[in-house]
Amino acid sequence: MHHALKSLGRPYAWGGDSPETGFDCSGLVVFTHAQAKLHIPRTASNQLKIGRKIAKPGLQPGDLVFFANSSKNKNVHVGIYIGDNLFIHAPGMGKQVTYA
Repeated sequence: MHHALKSLGRPYAWGGDSPETGFDCSGLVVFTHAQAKLHIPRTASNQLKIGRKIAKPGLQPGDLVFFANSSKNKNVHVGIYIGDNLFIHAPGMGKQVTYA
């Protein structure tokens, strides 16, 4: 989670997965987990597939939070839960890594 916090303010970049180039949502997760020597799939949909579902009250800092971007659930967005109903994510073009 430390590296997610250090990534705040970095630019969004489609396909980005480093502080130098910027991040997309799943790239931020790949980068932060790699710093902890954890291998995570590159795309949010594949990250979702390997996880296990937990109820919102059970969220712990460091858990991944997923959102469907369409009614067909084809596009998935991911962020990193940090506690107090907040998560860090790379929200999209023209924006920076931020809290939500």
